[in-house]
Amino acid sequence: MVTENASDSSLSFRPANLDQDSDVCVHFFEDMLLCAFGCAQQLHGPDGRQRYLQSLQEKAAAVPGSVVHAWDETRIVGQIEISLLKTEPAVGYIHFFYLIPDWRSRGAGKLLLAYATDFLAGLGCERMRLSVSETNQRAAQFYSHHGWTDIGPRQDKPELRLRLMEKPIG
Repeated sequence: MVTENASDSSLSFRPANLDQDSDVCVHFFEDMLLCAFGCAQQLHGPDGRQRYLQSLQEKAAAVPGSVVHAWDETRIVGQIEISLLKTEPAVGYIHFFYLIPDWRSRGAGKLLLAYATDFLAGLGCERMRLSVSETNQRAAQFYSHHGWTDIGPRQDKPELRLRLMEKPIG
């Protein structure tokens, strides 16, 4: 367990217990889809929940500790999902970066970012990358404010209107 502090925020980070906390993971993912895209259709489609949970199992198996919950003293308040890019091993990819609404704008996002940075640095990564929806201006501003650079549209899924952002580690 790693504990981090920022202004009025204190969080501990623990590997997600996917058997016990799958409902929390799905709820967080659904809220992210609503914030980023205005709908959670992909989660509610055929086997959407099961596909998402399977992807978490695969990420956790491929890189132990890469699916993490952020806890306040009593409850899960955030989640991070991380992997390594197969085509660029020195680049870590943040698939999911989430805080519940009442933990946003309290300095806790910096704690999630610090955790992800330290985790990826420990894996030997030199850079981090993530995707942000063009419609999620709040997230894009947060990342820009914390040193992320927009490196252009994500080419593999143009219909989603995602921007790739990158930040050096170290």
